[in-house]
Amino acid sequence: MGAIGGDGTRRVAVMPTTAPHHVLAIEQLTCEWRTLGRSGPATGALHKLADRDPALAALVYDDGPAGPPARCPTPHDLIEHMRQATGRHQRELAASYVSIMLREAKVDPLVPRILLQALIPGLFSIAAKLRWGRGGDWEDGNAFFTELVSVTWEVLRDWSGQDRPYAVLDILSATRCRVRRQLFRSRDQQNLHVPLSSAHTQGAATASETDLELLARRLIELRQEGMRSEDVEVLYAHHVMGYSIAELAVASGRDRRVLYARRDRGHRRMYAGG
Repeated sequence: MGAIGGDGTRRVAVMPTTAPHHVLAIEQLTCEWRTLGRSGPATGALHKLADRDPALAALVYDDGPAGPPARCPTPHDLIEHMRQATGRHQRELAASYVSIMLREAKVDPLVPRILLQALIPGLFSIAAKLRWGRGGDWEDGNAFFTELVSVTWEVLRDWSGQDRPYAVLDILSATRCRVRRQLFRSRDQQNLHVPLSSAHTQGAATASETDLELLARRLIELRQEGMRSEDVEVLYAHHVMGYSIAELAVASGRDRRVLYARRDRGHRRMYAGG
């Protein structure tokens, strides 16, 4: 988390909103994966997964001497294959492999590590959306990304064995929400947190507030001015929490068209007179 100074005080650094040039945690994971992803134990773990799912088996095993070689004989190859997915069908297949790995995570201790590697691009996106922990209790972007990895590992540990059709969205959303709670808790300790309910929104915004905090403040004001609560909820989840409309549709069970309509109606109210 944060650094404790010699006098017992906590040091909080202001970090960039873009990725640092060198994030040690990413470099370490990448270096480790070059070896681990092609190792015998990891390949054995992949074979255990493939034995439990025909779709993975088609990627992992070849068709014998007369057939084409396997496209993904090692976990390293599988992750590269997933990251190169283009188009809706290929992306859905790649996401389904994550669901399989989560469901079968207990078949081998290395399966969660393979799964974590598949999620790293999503963690990078979360870090960017959360401005690399700016204003939070982390020394720098490396410490913040390390926290993201740690929280993701906790989610994987807690959910290991669960059958989640939308595992990618679920895992990343859970990670993002847990880290955001830490971020807001840190800001609250610094008297910078804006409550999301009640009337404690008066007063000018401080120079230390981020764009997301200013937006949250404005949404609270609009709700108090009469904006429909369902419109505020969609705008908050979409713009502040960073959920896509597709993610919201899955999480809420609402039709995407309904959510788009609420978002657009909320936008018109936000920008009216502006």
